[in-house]
Amino acid sequence: MQKYFQSLLIFSTFTFLPLDFLSAQWTPVPLPNEHPEVFALAIHNNNQLVIGTGGLPNSNTNAMGILWSKDHGDNIAQRSNGLLNTRFDRLFRSIISVDGLLVAGSADGVYFSRDNAQSWEKRSDGLPVVRQTSKKSSNGLTSLGSTIFCGTPAGVFKTTDQGKTWVNSSKGLSNPDVRALACMEKTLVASTDGAGIYTSTDAGNNWSAANNGIPANVHSRAIIATDQALFAGTNLGTYRSTDQGKTWSATLGSANARSFATGNGLIAAGAFRGSGSVYISPDNGENWFDASANLPRGGIGVWAMAIDDQFIYAAVNRQGLWRLAIKDFQSLQKKGAAILAGTTPGGSSGIPDNRVMQTLDSNQDGKLSTAELSKASLALKSLDKNQDGQLTQSEMGLNPTRQAPMGGMGGGRSGMASGVLSRLKSMDANGDGLLTKNEIPGMMQRIIDRADTNLDGALDSAEIEAFTKQLSPGGRN
Repeated sequence: MQKYFQSLLIFSTFTFLPLDFLSAQWTPVPLPNEHPEVFALAIHNNNQLVIGTGGLPNSNTNAMGILWSKDHGDNIAQRSNGLLNTRFDRLFRSIISVDGLLVAGSADGVYFSRDNAQSWEKRSDGLPVVRQTSKKSSNGLTSLGSTIFCGTPAGVFKTTDQGKTWVNSSKGLSNPDVRALACMEKTLVASTDGAGIYTSTDAGNNWSAANNGIPANVHSRAIIATDQALFAGTNLGTYRSTDQGKTWSATLGSANARSFATGNGLIAAGAFRGSGSVYISPDNGENWFDASANLPRGGIGVWAMAIDDQFIYAAVNRQGLWRLAIKDFQSLQKKGAAILAGTTPGGSSGIPDNRVMQTLDSNQDGKLSTAELSKASLALKSLDKNQDGQLTQSEMGLNPTRQAPMGGMGGGRSGMASGVLSRLKSMDANGDGLLTKNEIPGMMQRIIDRADTNLDGALDSAEIEAFTKQLSPGGRN
């Protein structure tokens, strides 16, 4: 009991709102030919949406290239004039808008457009050829003044003449595999696939490791800069820096952000291997709201995000492009929603559910006062459902599988099935062996409709195990 009370004292350093799973709905953005894969998004000029699609091997939706919308995705046109007609040339990993110029990094070089994507010109002279593909693979893009930087598997390259020539700018990088780039004031920041974060304060001439507060040798594939902070997604969690990369602290628990977007006072993070998970912060990463709602589940996460003056956009792996109205998110903030805090010193996430808060928060104001904390030990005894004198994580609503969604990193379908099984069983709050809708989040309640074979409105152990077996290799989809 004392162990869990100490954990709650750590939690009380954060501000919690009542847990109210978001009911706002994401709506699909219809893409030509129902193309399922989007890898890059950008907002250009007056809220024009630029969409970089991905090519799927052996698919008749293979080469869409660049798509464009001037009305928030209501109508979409293909704008691929000038793109070479290969899967590599029409698979885009990054798009940026710089002073009226569009720059798009493909799996074989970088394309430039000066006319709102009406036409494109490939400018890749000087970029390295990747041995595995024999292509000039281009990952993240950013700019500093008139200089444009491109991250590649062979380091950072820069151009001062809008891509006519590129030169190597990788001195100091111990790992040249750069997946994402960002710029905060005059500091350049690079995410590497295996050596964490690097920064440069001299326009990319020299790079230095910047991993103070980040575990060693992490794989990072997403990074973004706001006016006040940097955010980096890694395979061991998402981190924030408020001093231009000198130090980092955990945010979003161990959720691994694969994509970011910022705009309208918001920052959004799309989780990698998070089965369509999106988190939004209205206060520069101090608090995060789970805004996943009805996004499709399955796959390995959210590849790209963008925010314009009306919508938040999320590209879900092989599930197309989705949008959520900002006004809907803002109204949900007022009602209160799940807030995800950073990790505690013990490594578990500060994500208590409403069982803990409703038990301790006697006046239901969404905060724990000194008086309420002084009575915490007595109040917590009411959560001890089996009266054994101990509180389990399940009884307290601290889900040990939450940090590795659906089985954790790299687990594949077997890992996902195991994670789902553990997660569902841990939600049995009253310990009666049955899982009812009032014991699980609203966004997951459809599982009961799918797995309740005896139609009694609840799931027993046999039904839970039968359902999760469908997620295993060879199981029914």
